[in-house]
Amino acid sequence: MEHQICQEKKSAFLELFNQNYPENNVVFLHQDTLCKSALNMKPVLDAVVKLVNTIRSRGFTHRQFRYFLQSVQSEYSDVLYYTIVRRLSARCVFERVWQLKDDIVSFFHEKQGSAECEMLEDTEWLSGFAFFTDLLCHMNNLNVKMQGKNQFIDDIWAHLKAFKLKLNLFAGQLRTTCLISRD
Repeated sequence: MEHQICQEKKSAFLELFNQNYPENNVVFLHQDTLCKSALNMKPVLDAVVKLVNTIRSRGFTHRQFRYFLQSVQSEYSDVLYYTIVRRLSARCVFERVWQLKDDIVSFFHEKQGSAECEMLEDTEWLSGFAFFTDLLCHMNNLNVKMQGKNQFIDDIWAHLKAFKLKLNLFAGQLRTTCLISRD
């Protein structure tokens, strides 16, 4: 019942918004819907979640991994779990795995189990992973800006327009292959 009321409020808001800004009809998508379907991020997300679960779900492997990170004096002491309930956790998980990718590869090679992390050695897969990590960071920044208190619709619209311009800039950079490394 509560979900239905929330949906009705969203519909009324979108209708009112689109009446006031007819040249810019807006459809709101949840971040996870956009990433998993429209951008086909699901294979990358599934691979990262599987890797994290391989490390974290086995107690002995998890303890070994944490000890390994400590022994190589890593900036981080562990990988993070991804939870569907917390939509914004994907960014944190992706960023942490990105930061630890070399340590994860070293750990699994040391254990003679490189099959678990072979995608972290595939430059094409890493390109997609880096792209989605960056995109999630920008989307989370947009989410934070739009969630502030006492915002007027014009403020929210300005954030959306700025994000749209960023996406166009990114698309232009991808077309001209003017890319900057995450390292």
